Amino acid sequence: MKKKLVILGAAALTAAAAVPALAFENEFHGMYKFMGYESNIFNGIKTHLKDEAGSGWHAEQRARLQYIAKASDDLKLVTHFELDSRFGGRGGDTASNTYTAKGDAGTLDADALSLETKNVYLDFNCPITGTNVKVGLQPWADSYQSLFLLADMTGAQATKKFGAVTANLGWFRYDDDSLDAGATGDKAGNKTADLIVADTKFALNKDVTLGASYYNVQNDTGVAASGNYEILHMIGVNADIKAGAATLKPFAAYQFGEKTETNDIKAWGAGVVGNVKAGTSGKVNFAAVYLSGDDNVTGDQKGWQNVGDTTTYFNAANMWLIIPSGQAINSLTSVIGRDLNNNDRGLMGLFAGYDGTVGKVFYNANIGYAATAEERSGEDGTIGTEINAQVGYKLFDNMSVSAAGAYAFLGDGLSGNSTERFGGADNADDPWMLNTQISYTF
Repeated sequence: MKKKLVILGAAALTAAAAVPALAFENEFHGMYKFMGYESNIFNGIKTHLKDEAGSGWHAEQRARLQYIAKASDDLKLVTHFELDSRFGGRGGDTASNTYTAKGDAGTLDADALSLETKNVYLDFNCPITGTNVKVGLQPWADSYQSLFLLADMTGAQATKKFGAVTANLGWFRYDDDSLDAGATGDKAGNKTADLIVADTKFALNKDVTLGASYYNVQNDTGVAASGNYEILHMIGVNADIKAGAATLKPFAAYQFGEKTETNDIKAWGAGVVGNVKAGTSGKVNFAAVYLSGDDNVTGDQKGWQNVGDTTTYFNAANMWLIIPSGQAINSLTSVIGRDLNNNDRGLMGLFAGYDGTVGKVFYNANIGYAATAEERSGEDGTIGTEINAQVGYKLFDNMSVSAAGAYAFLGDGLSGNSTERFGGADNADDPWMLNTQISYTF
């Protein structure tokens, strides 16, 4: 009898200890994407514009794995990792685009280290204030179609609803060179770059949401990669409007601050993104954008500023060649590279398209035009006009295959003579691309 009581007592203690573990939820999510390219400008790192350009084929893949340790609906730890590979590997001197048999796991016999950390942050709802708080390495996107910043950064942000108003406050430290070898003697926190965020959304009714924001960058690093300015203020307004079959998302923002102690920043940007339902399973998409530019490189700066050239996007354009594609993974570039502001010359763009579905088939076709907002000393600011199309098929609910093609008619700003061009190459061939894609999400 005593032995039975001991066994029953041990079983009860074991069950009691296991309750928290049993209540814990483990969530796994992720994606896999394969991309194959035949093109006369893409090489998997950046684009090459030149006369008599030949074409070539390369392939790449990306997998993302997300694990969420969920204690309850009010408390969870989010982790997110990424694995990228070029078929055959990528390594060597990326500046001159030479390759060696090393660099990522796509090389012979694999084994290379290529696991990247995207996110590690705590996400919880404060039981005292009802505020949602995120602390750690987390994603953040601006309210202006990511033309200012879309990136993963270390920091903290708090979001709380007050009736129809949603308020968000955030602080992110995205660069810290205080302990760099070139900063001998500096204390921690002396050479840093911080982003401060204040965003509000007001739901006027079920069809109209109005937004306003203030972003502030304090850059004490002296490093151009952290933003080519010392201090930046950005104020803006935006909206999300539904009117019948149409959806409109207009936005406008003004930037001011100090490029240096003697030169100020006075820049602005505006645009609209939208769509109109057409038929039972299609819609017409459109987008327009203007980012101010500067017609010189000295004095006060009038060109639109971002946090980093590789962390800005305009996916609403639905382009592949003249604006980086929102579908791209490692080959995320365009005829102007990743710098949408064209080295402070600005950007003007008009884009339109149509997408629809028929059963398990999906398709889209788009056209777009882009140019710089300002031209310098005889330059031609025309980037070019692109047409593209894509068709795909859903093999499973969460897996699809597709094929896409794109062609761009280059403007003289990229293919004219040396006095006309602001980039590209003399008499550069018009770029084109064929893409095949396999996409799986879970």
